[in-house]
Amino acid sequence: MTMKYSASTGGFYDTEIHGNNIPTDAVGITIEQHATLLAGQSEGKSITADQSGFPVLIDPAPPTAAQIEAAFTAAIQQRLDDFARTRNYDSILSACTYATSTVAKFKTEGQACVNLRDATWAAAYQILADVQAGDRPMPASIADIEADLPALEWPQ
Repeated sequence: MTMKYSASTGGFYDTEIHGNNIPTDAVGITIEQHATLLAGQSEGKSITADQSGFPVLIDPAPPTAAQIEAAFTAAIQQRLDDFARTRNYDSILSACTYATSTVAKFKTEGQACVNLRDATWAAAYQILADVQAGDRPMPASIADIEADLPALEWPQ
């Protein structure tokens, strides 16, 4: 069995499987090299081609500011949604719709979720503004800012 790597496709090819359907830029690699590359990829490295087209492992590019902000806002949303699900609402949005319910329990919980959602996003956007102004580092996780966010508590 002969393994090959194609820089143009970023793919591995086995001559026994692919026959002649292998890109012309493919270079031969050993089974051991293939295993090393896959192991590195499973540990977070990226496989790319060097100048000669041979596959090498590199550290992935750091996330962009937009990707970091998207992950941050997704984590904030997940925190709110997970809280709402503790009382069997589908999400924080679903819980908020109960603020006008005619059932007192649902109305109370719905309004509490509206208040919590609003306070949480106000705090989150302030944190982002502080990060963008250079006044604080970007939090690595929600755990880093839990104290800066409203407590997740249901009304009594």
